[in-house]
Amino acid sequence: AEYRYTVETLEAELAARRSTLSPVTIQTVEQNLVIIDEAIAEARRALAADPTSADLPLLLSGVYRQKVELLRQAVDLAARS
Repeated sequence: AEYRYTVETLEAELAARRSTLSPVTIQTVEQNLVIIDEAIAEARRALAADPTSADLPLLLSGVYRQKVELLRQAVDLAARS
C-alpha cells in the first residue's frame, strides 16, 4: 500500500512536469514503466497462484522499488529541466 501511494504521488508530479522533459526522455520513461508494470502484474499472478511463497512478496516489493526509483529519477530530471 505504501508503494502505491508513493507511485501515485510521483506519477502525478511527473505528469505536472512532463512538459519540461524531452520527447525522447518521456518515451524512455514510459517504455520502462510498461516493462516494470508487466513485471508487477506477473509477480502478482505468481503470488496469487502460490500465496504461501516466501520469495514472491520480496520479488513484488523489489519491482515496486524499481518503479519508485525510476519515477523519482524522472521527476528529479524534470525538476532540473
